[in-house]
Amino acid sequence: MLLLAGWIAVAVGLVITSVRALFSGQDPVPPLSGTEPAYLAFIPASVVALLAFPTDPISPEDEPVRRAGQRGTHWRTVTVMDAVLLVGSLSLLGWVVVLQPLVRARAPAPASLVVLLAFGLGCLLLLITVLLVAAFRRPRQKNSFALLGGGLASITILLHASLYFIASGQPEPLQLEAANAIGTVMIGLACIAPPRPSTGSVVAAAPLSLESAPDDGRASWRVRRAGWRAGPGVRWVRIFLPYIPLSALGVLAGFQMSTGARVEPIEIYGIFALVLLVLIRQMLTLADNQKLLDRVQQSRRQLHHQALHDPLTGLANRVLFGDRVEDAVARRARGRLALLFCDLDDFKIVNDTLGHPAGDELLRITARRLLDCVPPSDTVARLGGDEFAVLLADDAADAEAVGKRVGAVVRAPCFLAGQPCAIHASLGLTVTVPGSSISAEDLVQQADLAMYAAKRRGKNSLVVYDPDIFAHGRSPTAQLALCQLLLGDPAGGVIDVLYQPIVDLTHHHTVAFQASTCWHHPTLGLLTAEQTVAVATGAGLRAQLEQLILGRACHDVGHYRRQTGQNVAVCVSVSAARPAGDLLPDVEAALVASRLPAQALVLKISDMECLDEEAARGLRTCVTRGLRLALNGIARNQNTFLVLDELPIQILMFDSSFAGRLTGSANRADLLRRALLTLTKDLGLTVVATGVQNREQARALARNGCRFGQGQFFGPPAALPGQPPPHRNGGADGRAGYGNGNGNQR
Repeated sequence: MLLLAGWIAVAVGLVITSVRALFSGQDPVPPLSGTEPAYLAFIPASVVALLAFPTDPISPEDEPVRRAGQRGTHWRTVTVMDAVLLVGSLSLLGWVVVLQPLVRARAPAPASLVVLLAFGLGCLLLLITVLLVAAFRRPRQKNSFALLGGGLASITILLHASLYFIASGQPEPLQLEAANAIGTVMIGLACIAPPRPSTGSVVAAAPLSLESAPDDGRASWRVRRAGWRAGPGVRWVRIFLPYIPLSALGVLAGFQMSTGARVEPIEIYGIFALVLLVLIRQMLTLADNQKLLDRVQQSRRQLHHQALHDPLTGLANRVLFGDRVEDAVARRARGRLALLFCDLDDFKIVNDTLGHPAGDELLRITARRLLDCVPPSDTVARLGGDEFAVLLADDAADAEAVGKRVGAVVRAPCFLAGQPCAIHASLGLTVTVPGSSISAEDLVQQADLAMYAAKRRGKNSLVVYDPDIFAHGRSPTAQLALCQLLLGDPAGGVIDVLYQPIVDLTHHHTVAFQASTCWHHPTLGLLTAEQTVAVATGAGLRAQLEQLILGRACHDVGHYRRQTGQNVAVCVSVSAARPAGDLLPDVEAALVASRLPAQALVLKISDMECLDEEAARGLRTCVTRGLRLALNGIARNQNTFLVLDELPIQILMFDSSFAGRLTGSANRADLLRRALLTLTKDLGLTVVATGVQNREQARALARNGCRFGQGQFFGPPAALPGQPPPHRNGGADGRAGYGNGNGNQR
């Protein structure tokens, strides 16, 4: 309403002035006529209307940031400098072009001169206000502000033109008054222009941000509409607008000097001050740009580091580790290169019992321990989950010793969630042979195979990759041959099931047989039990192979029992990963076909890392049907008591290290072994010591309460009496590929 009243007053004044100019023939600069207060009242009313016009910041970045005071100070400084530059340039330009000639002119009367100077300064202030709002704010009603600002700017420019004609003593053209009327019409249209809804005025259409209220302690939230982000055109206008009046001022000064006109000192000093302000502004801009470039470089470095490193441990991730392995393989020439894989055993149990924060802390502890074990030139990486890898470039010659040292350091107990926790890890190591050609992918696969072999052997151990053991597991030829064999194709060769006796150490008679296999192939040769299982696992035929061995073993032992009258049992290895619906039907079918009682079959389990709830349920069902479960590799398996709590285990099979170190002395290790035998006896468990090599070991086991033993001392794996001899490959002893007699054949 204030703007409308001022506009009406100006319109009345313009009409009076126009009528006087057209019909009365008065001077271009008339004396005071009573309309001057209306003209002068219009200027502050227009300035207030412009400042009160609804606007928003150009972008959220333009708002002063209270929490980041430096950023808010920089914004305010730059804005003030741009505003001072714009105001100073326009003021100096208005003074040089209009006001100074008007002061020098002697035509106006003193009272009229005061009025004209007031009009000139007021119109200059009004023009500056229009440009400042247009440059540094975003009007919510763009059309209304465009009409209002355009009308006010045109009126002020035309009034300055009128003052110029008055100062120069020239008559004012009538077209100038008509142009004033156009500006007046634009202001009127701005007042009645209908509001146009914008995306910024609709809360649902604008981005939302949540801010917590700091003045109250409650978790209260308020939703505010995010600021509108200026487009490229508005940004360029904002950048160049403060320099346009200064450029015009410079052109004017150059024109004055070229024409010999006098350049006043105030103009020289003003231009010098404005140029100095521009230089300061540009130095601030350069400093700001340099900071921006530094932040961009830092962000790029951070993104690069995040892309190639694990965020939890800070170690190299799989991508960076793969690049390092490829580079090391390419640079090794004839040297040696070693790769060590480390997997934390039962990491899921830590997460489930102590919580995920404790699991994360365990991963960080393991990462620090691995970094402390190897020199900086070696690469330590986290490949995912609880799996780590170490690329040994400098220590490849002594890689196995390094692997043992790493294992000892990683397995050191630590505190998690305020509780002491024992750490177990399975490690797989592969070392390249000098002069051999191997790809990075093959090297990684070898270390991975060795690590999973360590898990199958009872966890918490180190296995070095042996190509004679692992090579066939990934061979497509071997996998196809095994598939042919299981389908009954003679081209697949023959699998023999061999039996090693399990002997009662007190009465010296056989009570059971451990079933193992060897595979004779026409082209692949003789494959041991471990190689055969590796091929079956790689081909996804593990269950079919176990079904074949289970049926053959039950048939052979059932026939042997009926032929000899000895109630011996048979121990067959099965995978702990087989689900209940898969294992139980095979077991029942083998028992029915062989007429073997369920009590005579023992299922030996070793790969407990594959055990899940469904498989455990199937094994428990087997026990309810009368079968017995044996747990293999007790001396290497640190999770024996956890398994005993999950499964109804009845037989524990200790590996060869148990029999070899039980000497009957009073050392700490021997006392622990005897205590373990006492504990198993109190729990009602049957203990079988495998790997018995001589009479002294057998006697020591018997003296310490171990009733049953198995190993080369009691006989190698062979066919049962009354069965045809196994296939031979022409070896010197006729037993090549039958295993090492330590009871770990699969």
